[in-house]
Amino acid sequence: MQFVLILAVMTALVIAENSPAQPVSGALIRLAMAGCGVAIVVGFAAISSGVIARRLRSDVRRRHLLLERFKRLRRFHAGLWLIVAGATAYWLGWGQLVRFNWHLDHAFLLDDILVLAPVLLPLVLSWAAFYEVDRAILAGRTGEGSLQARAPSRLRYIGLHARHYLGLLLLPVLGLLAVQDAAELLLPGVLQSDYAALIHVPPLLLLFLLLPLLLRSVWKTQPLPGGPLRDRLESCARRAGFRAREILVWHTDGMMVNAAVAGFLPRLRYVFLTDGLLETLTDEEIEAVFGHEIGHVKHRHLSLRVMAMIAPLSLWFLLAQMFPQTGNYLQFWLGEGGIATGGRLGLLALACMAAYALVVFGLFSRVLECQADLFACRRLAANWPDESLDTFISALEKLSAANGGNRKAGGWQHASIARRINFLNRLARDPKRELRFQGQVRLLGILVVGIVFSPLAYRLLLG
Repeated sequence: MQFVLILAVMTALVIAENSPAQPVSGALIRLAMAGCGVAIVVGFAAISSGVIARRLRSDVRRRHLLLERFKRLRRFHAGLWLIVAGATAYWLGWGQLVRFNWHLDHAFLLDDILVLAPVLLPLVLSWAAFYEVDRAILAGRTGEGSLQARAPSRLRYIGLHARHYLGLLLLPVLGLLAVQDAAELLLPGVLQSDYAALIHVPPLLLLFLLLPLLLRSVWKTQPLPGGPLRDRLESCARRAGFRAREILVWHTDGMMVNAAVAGFLPRLRYVFLTDGLLETLTDEEIEAVFGHEIGHVKHRHLSLRVMAMIAPLSLWFLLAQMFPQTGNYLQFWLGEGGIATGGRLGLLALACMAAYALVVFGLFSRVLECQADLFACRRLAANWPDESLDTFISALEKLSAANGGNRKAGGWQHASIARRINFLNRLARDPKRELRFQGQVRLLGILVVGIVFSPLAYRLLLG
């Protein structure tokens, strides 16, 4: 969901920034059509979630089948949402309507927030509709008796999703836009100069360093209380040579069963364990998941993921150095249209980045997840693959069941539970296969680093 949301936000901003600087005709009709688009998206979410929620409560035996059907409906909903948001931004000229019909083109951040309204409003209202299904899933996991005591209200549920999805994305995006607006006010014309890119470098570096603090603030967290579980996890961290500032409980009212690690520097690094995870898994299984997160840090996966995301930009810079006329050829090929050539070039770049992220980055992330799985199994016990493998597999199976998923269904950055378990079993039976796998991952990492630094290397070779 995060990836789709990033794509939608960036697309809306690119279209708005490159639209003609003039009002559009028929503003009221356009506004009404935009409202109809929002109603269609939210209406589909309400109808589909209402039907699935009723069937989940009345037919427990078909729970997995119904949840798979609901996943397909949500994928269709995401596609519908993207189409409506894109059509509103492009065909209805939403950016022009906000900035020039409403005379907000010089309003500090307000115009950017309203430009994103066709993206964000239907999403938030759809969460209100999806609440019924997630509540039914929680009832199936905890039982109807305890559900009334711990299920969040609809408003609190929306707030949870807003913190999880919008807080992590919108705060950095709005921060960068605020820097851009401030630069335009204080240094007129700087954004059209050769120094425009340099304006964004300091806030981006600051964002990368302080992202864990942002997560801790946006997500509702508190330190894991002292006790046997914390002692176990701290002992595991010492054995692995892992340092973090804190182990945090991420409060989601039991709606999320997950874990995460964030932070390049030990003093700014946190491990997040959701309340649903702590309630669902045993202490041994929580340690297995904790070991998986340690594996991401010990194998430098955080840095490798960042480099893998910027690798296409590095390739573009390398291509621009080797063939300086590439940009001119692309602009000529794109021709004229409703938005400026730079805007169409930006949309083409976004489409290429989206394809790369879905295919290449997704595959690379799934490989890294398997390496972290292996690290967790090896660190849990001195004798691999005895009880450590069984414990980790049990944790994976419980995570799949708690999240209402099909163990054979994979995700963008995670292979299916069935594939991950089969991978671990194969490596446990064949140590040589493990050596080959680790060697292949190292080669992939070297390739990614090489691509990222290729423009600099090319410049140095040319002298």
